[in-house]
Amino acid sequence: MLRNKQYLKSLLLVIGDFVMFEAALFLALTLRNTEVNINVWALNVIPFTFVILIWIVCFYIVGLYNLMLVREPVRLFRTFLEGMIANLAIASAFFYLLPSFGLTPKTILLFFFSLSLLLGYAWRLFAGRVLQSFFPGGRVLFIGPANEMRMVDALLHESTLGIKLVAAISTEGETYQHNEITWTPLADCQEILRREQITSIVLGVHPESQPELLRHLYNSLFSSVQILDRAEIEEAATARIPLSYVTKGWFLHHLNEGEKAWYESGKRISDVILAIPFGLITSLLFPFVALTIKISSKGPAIYSQVRVGKNGKLFKIYKFRTMYLDAEKNGAQFTTNAKTDPRLFAFGRFIRRMRIDELPQIWNVLTGDLSFIGPRPERPEFVTPLIERMPYYTLRHLTRPGLTGWAQVMFLTPTASLEDNLKKLQYDLYYIKHRSFFLDALILLRTIGIVLRRQGT
Repeated sequence: MLRNKQYLKSLLLVIGDFVMFEAALFLALTLRNTEVNINVWALNVIPFTFVILIWIVCFYIVGLYNLMLVREPVRLFRTFLEGMIANLAIASAFFYLLPSFGLTPKTILLFFFSLSLLLGYAWRLFAGRVLQSFFPGGRVLFIGPANEMRMVDALLHESTLGIKLVAAISTEGETYQHNEITWTPLADCQEILRREQITSIVLGVHPESQPELLRHLYNSLFSSVQILDRAEIEEAATARIPLSYVTKGWFLHHLNEGEKAWYESGKRISDVILAIPFGLITSLLFPFVALTIKISSKGPAIYSQVRVGKNGKLFKIYKFRTMYLDAEKNGAQFTTNAKTDPRLFAFGRFIRRMRIDELPQIWNVLTGDLSFIGPRPERPEFVTPLIERMPYYTLRHLTRPGLTGWAQVMFLTPTASLEDNLKKLQYDLYYIKHRSFFLDALILLRTIGIVLRRQGT
């Protein structure tokens, strides 16, 4: 439910952008013709609406549907201006490189862009208040130990869920004051629900362990209060699965692989279709990239590496070489930041940051070892110690690994240790739980933005 509210907030931003851009078009045509001319509007509305839809996709790529931007005016202005400059280039290319619509607007395009800039930014500044009115902040009661309450409070404060911790009940007999929140006894639970107008209860303990708590939760079912556990609230706030708060029973309940069979089949078909044009691009780039690698560093242009795939099956991936030949003379190492890793030669550093080194893996997509979207496959040398540290790590092998994934677009810190991989595991498990064609499309668009900004490793 909380995740659906987040999607709905982003959808309202999309709808607002679309309305503002269409209004900008109407005003631009009126200013250009000094009158409201329905025939002129009918001639322009289809091609410009197509451009507007592309603009909205571009906005998502640059990150303008990140709800955190509503809170950060300076970053919002910079990101919005960056997106609109890209949109102007897109619109110019659309009308002047694709003349099939029979339109080459100059003055209208200038008016349209200027008005879109003004109306679009004004809507973004106003959007915070609009979202607040449509989604009034919820009020949370936390039930559990003090250390968990502090973590939940910080989590809600930093998230875009729009809910606030206003009351707490100790299950361990503690008396504690935190941010004007006073602990109250469990016996007063029903009174707190009424007095504080609680909309959600977050549990930091298992209710089965305390019969009195279970009785109060049962009574709350007759009200509109939503009951969430600690894992659910963190998952909604961070888009990852918090491994510290889940059990084997949780995974059995939430990872219903039988329901994903139709999705996996459809995804395989789309992978093959997408691999064909990417394969052609790789074929065209191959001689130039391979020659430059050979000139830059001694050794083969392409190398292979064993990775762990679906159901633990080992397979070889193929990549353009980006490191010197003796890069792992001291044994296997995690790849650190591509900006500073001394094992990378100059051209290798460039193609690593632009993700060009990954293009030969299109062959792995065609053979079925890889998908375009999925958890990145890891080397068996690293998988064994990761499984020893976290047995749940094997769950990321439930689905076919991918060229890019939820962890790659959400966790941009270089993966330099086992701990970093365990953090990425939380995002991988979130993807495995929620994977769908819609989520795959979002990951693909975010990946484009990350590549253009040369973020990540």
